[in-house]
Amino acid sequence: MYAPWIRHIYLVTAGQTPSWLNAAHPDVTVIDHRDLFADPDTALPTFNSHSIESQLHRIEGLSEHFLYLNDDMFLGRPTTPDTFFHSSGISRFFWSSASVPALPVSPDDEGYLAAAKNNRALLKREFGRTTTHSFFHAPYALHRSVLAELTERFPEELEATARSRFRSNSDLALVSSLHHHYAYLTGRAVPAGIAYDFVDIGRREDHARLGQLLQGRNKTAFCIGESPDSELADEEMALAIRSFLTAYFPVRSPYERGA
Repeated sequence: MYAPWIRHIYLVTAGQTPSWLNAAHPDVTVIDHRDLFADPDTALPTFNSHSIESQLHRIEGLSEHFLYLNDDMFLGRPTTPDTFFHSSGISRFFWSSASVPALPVSPDDEGYLAAAKNNRALLKREFGRTTTHSFFHAPYALHRSVLAELTERFPEELEATARSRFRSNSDLALVSSLHHHYAYLTGRAVPAGIAYDFVDIGRREDHARLGQLLQGRNKTAFCIGESPDSELADEEMALAIRSFLTAYFPVRSPYERGA
């Protein structure tokens, strides 16, 4: 709806196809984990997004310049390729104001935080530079060649991440962090700004932000996430999300059955 310039969509799932999806649409390809992983017999099944993300560059037919979205990321208004890439092909990334705490990795660190610290240690070792901040949970502008280069440069670390079936304190976060920092340090990515918001659907006070998003439609990207200590019942969160998304995206997608 807000990125009609996208040529093809690859939907990566664990052997699942949504019932509403028109899988025969020529612009959509469903990728099963077993067709994605270099070594599916030792890596699967996996329940670790870091593991899955370490294999994305292996998708056959994937463009050199592509966007990666998790299932909680949304585009909120019209975009162009220039929103995410310069005309030279250099990608843009979006730093958050949230800082990454100092090393070392702690057993109490959440998975994403441990991975951010591991990324920092790796880049410090290789480049002598210290990363400080995390990134917005917004669509990631990626280079397929950079991801392939990283897997060749750090094979042991990324193979261990690929085999990590659950989030581990030894994981690397390849596409959400390491790619951006590495591409920046090697002249293939630059920081940029984006109008963005994050809504914690598990916090009742955040629900008012859904109304603000709907009324203003002034965010290029937003994320609807859920905190691990949610105070709301699943049914209440589901109702809020469904009501919001139905109002924000009222037009049926061309990739849905019956469109």
